[in-house]
Amino acid sequence: MPTCRLIIAGEPDVLAASLVGRLHPAMPRIAHMLVNAGTTDDIDQVQARSMAFAACVPVADEALIVTILVAPPPGLDDARARAASVGLWDFTRQAALAWAPRRIRVNALGLGASPTLPFGPMEDAGRAAGAVAGQAATLEDIVRTLLAMAAWPSMTGQIIRLGA
Repeated sequence: MPTCRLIIAGEPDVLAASLVGRLHPAMPRIAHMLVNAGTTDDIDQVQARSMAFAACVPVADEALIVTILVAPPPGLDDARARAASVGLWDFTRQAALAWAPRRIRVNALGLGASPTLPFGPMEDAGRAAGAVAGQAATLEDIVRTLLAMAAWPSMTGQIIRLGA
C-alpha cells in the first residue's frame, strides 16, 4: 500500500516547499494529511487527488484533507477560477459528510477567498461578521491554521478564511 502520511500537492511553489518542513514533525494527532496547495482552479484534479488519498488511508487511521483556496481578482477574466472555488467548497462539504465515518476530515483554507454557493445563506459563505483588515496571510498564519485544523478532532466540512 502506498504511503500517504503527509502530501503537499499542487503546483510546486514556495508555500508547498515551506509547509512540508513545518508540518511533518508537528502533526499532533493526524496519521495522514493531504494539503491541496498551489493553483486550485482545476477542480477535477483536486477532487481526483483527494479521492486517491482517501483510498490510500488505512481504515483504522485518522486523516485530514485541506484545500487551500486563493481568491481570484475581481472581474470577468477569472470567472473560471471563481467557479472552481465554489465547486471545491461544495466538494469539501460533501466529501466531509461522505468520509466522516472513515475518520477522514475535509476542510478548506481560504486565502482571501469566501466562495459562495448559489442561494446559500450568509452564514455558509465564510464571510466575515465585520470589516476585515486588508492584510495578507503569512506563511506562519497558514501553518498555525493547518496545525489547529489537525488538532481539533471534530472539525470537518469547514472553511477558515485568512487575509483579505
